[in-house]
Amino acid sequence: MFSAMSSLLPIISEILPMVLPSKTETTPADQLTPILDNEGRPIRETAIAGKCDKMCASVLTTHPHSTSPIHHNSEQDAIIYVVSGTGTLVVKEGFKGELRHHELRPGDFAFVPAWTEHQARNDGDQDFVWVITQSGPRPVGAILTDWGGQEVKTIE
Repeated sequence: MFSAMSSLLPIISEILPMVLPSKTETTPADQLTPILDNEGRPIRETAIAGKCDKMCASVLTTHPHSTSPIHHNSEQDAIIYVVSGTGTLVVKEGFKGELRHHELRPGDFAFVPAWTEHQARNDGDQDFVWVITQSGPRPVGAILTDWGGQEVKTIE
C-alpha cells in the first residue's frame, strides 16, 4: 500500500498546480531588499525569493570602476541577464582553473553552473546591472577571499 502511494506522489505534485488556484506576486522596484556595499550603495537586491522551491531572482549592480566580490552560488545554477551598462563576467573554468573573461552588454545572457567561481567587473562609467535567476528558493552561495580561496561569508 505504501509503495503504491509513494508512486503517486510525483503525479500528484504535477497535477496539483493545475487544479489549485495560485497567486501571482510582484515586487515593485522600490521594495527590493538591498545588500549594501561599504559605501552604503546597493550591490545586490533580492527581488523574488521564497515564492517557490525551484527559482529566485536578484538584481546585481556593479558600480563604475569596481568589481563584485569573487563568489560562487553553491549548488545553484544561475542565469544572468544584463539590463544596463557594460562589463565583464570573469569565471574560473576548467581543470586548471583558468580565468575566462566574458564581455557583456545590455541584452546579453550568461549561464553560470553551480559551484563556479565568478566575479563582475565594471571598468566603465555607468552602473553594470544584471538580473540573476538562481535554481533555488533563495539565493545562496559564498564570498571568497580570492580565486580558489577560503569562504569569507555565506550568502543566504
